[in-house]
Amino acid sequence: MKKIPVSILWSILGLVAVLSAFLILIESGINVSFNLFSDQQQKVAAEEEMVSPYPVAMKTPKIVKGIYLTGYTFSNNRRRTELVDLVKTTELNTIVIDFKDPAGKLMFAPISENIINWPTSSVALDRDEYKAILDDLQTNNIYTIARITTFQDPTAVKTFPDLALKNKSGSVWFDYKGVSWLDMTSEAVWNLVASEAIEAALIGFDEVQFDYIRFPSDGNIRQIQYHNFSDGDKRYQSIASFFKYLKTELKDLTIPLSLDLFGLTYQRHSNIEYDLNIGQRLVDAALYFDYISPMVYPSHYPAGFLSYSNPASHPYEVVNKALSEGNVILASTTSAIAKTRPWLQDFDLGANYDTAMIRAQIKASDDNNASGWLLWNARNVYTTGALELETSEVDK
Repeated sequence: MKKIPVSILWSILGLVAVLSAFLILIESGINVSFNLFSDQQQKVAAEEEMVSPYPVAMKTPKIVKGIYLTGYTFSNNRRRTELVDLVKTTELNTIVIDFKDPAGKLMFAPISENIINWPTSSVALDRDEYKAILDDLQTNNIYTIARITTFQDPTAVKTFPDLALKNKSGSVWFDYKGVSWLDMTSEAVWNLVASEAIEAALIGFDEVQFDYIRFPSDGNIRQIQYHNFSDGDKRYQSIASFFKYLKTELKDLTIPLSLDLFGLTYQRHSNIEYDLNIGQRLVDAALYFDYISPMVYPSHYPAGFLSYSNPASHPYEVVNKALSEGNVILASTTSAIAKTRPWLQDFDLGANYDTAMIRAQIKASDDNNASGWLLWNARNVYTTGALELETSEVDK
């Protein structure tokens, strides 16, 4: 008889031993389903649980070219259709939409727990209808930005009175226009704002833009009793803390976050702590937002700016100066992530803003390599002659 090689014999004996042990475990009732399969199943289950609750957002255009719509305009089918048609037939590719009406009421019913009881506007749309409109805009390659007014919000003050900005007497504080504010130093207020941003993402906006992130500038400011701000504290430090809070709380959002700033924040100042006395500094915002929109309306610059008696009459020079200095600030700010996308003037104030005046601002924006521009007109009536009819697939 032919002898079996020792190596093969040992292999056979080893296999028999393994099979014997396996059978013993089965007879003992021990679960021998391999961890490999168990781990794989757990991984699949975990991935299924991690499916994002947010709709798929549209990619940000390389060069954003947008107009602003109030909540009222957006909810009005005729007016909305007119302006959407303007976007479709010109170089425009973006619409900035008020998340709330001027009083602070929401334009659709929320589902986020923290703001579920927030009042809705008299012209609010059904939630499903609102979402369907956003979906249709996305289908037509129109980028949508939710503009959220943060601390200036009368409805929020009435809904959450404990979060209102108060007088030292304990009563609600009002600015010179009779408008109430939320306390910008309260973390509970910060949480409220974060919830608004989450709601905007859930309904289907492609980007969230924050406005009125600042301390009030008008009114009897000395009478204000802040929740978490004392004499000697720096306003810009409080606002910067809020910026950081938003970035952390909204880290799971898959859409860009942007911010509106006063145009003068784009001017270099000898005092690095200068924050316009409202807490706004470009160097702080640049660390936390994807895009910053300075409101560089020439009509809003004081007489004497660039030695002009009426800066509004010099749109290119004013916007060019602001953005060029802003570029220097951003370039010298360590860890800055923000890109510039200015708000430009399309309204008559200080001068007649015709096609040439608007194109001059756009040229200044382009000359400073901005990531696009947004036109502002509070009545949503835009100078169509200032918009090029040709559209670029790259920009769209």
